[in-house]
Amino acid sequence: MRAFLCIVLVVALLGAGGGMARGQAPPYPPYPPPPPRVYGPPPRPAPPPRAIAPPPPLSPAMRVIYAPFYAAGLVVRYGFYYLLVAPFEVFGRTATYGAEGGVDSQPPPREQR
Repeated sequence: MRAFLCIVLVVALLGAGGGMARGQAPPYPPYPPPPPRVYGPPPRPAPPPRAIAPPPPLSPAMRVIYAPFYAAGLVVRYGFYYLLVAPFEVFGRTATYGAEGGVDSQPPPREQR
């Protein structure tokens, strides 16, 4: 009984798929007409952007207050790189090219008299 149901299901699916393949796809819709040409004076160009003056420098008191935060930012930024990223990069280059860097060492040039 199960085999019969499987065969009927396969035949039904193949028959439905074959019927869809025989039909033709509908044609594509036509292209829209081109936009109408506008005759007349050309549009005016946009005005140039307004020049913005740079902000004034910080006062000495603000520089003193800001300095520790600036230093902490540098330590975090470059400390992260040199403590965590750079050792892995150096190890990777050493593993790839070897301790000599892939360059054969040459004897020093002889002195001429």
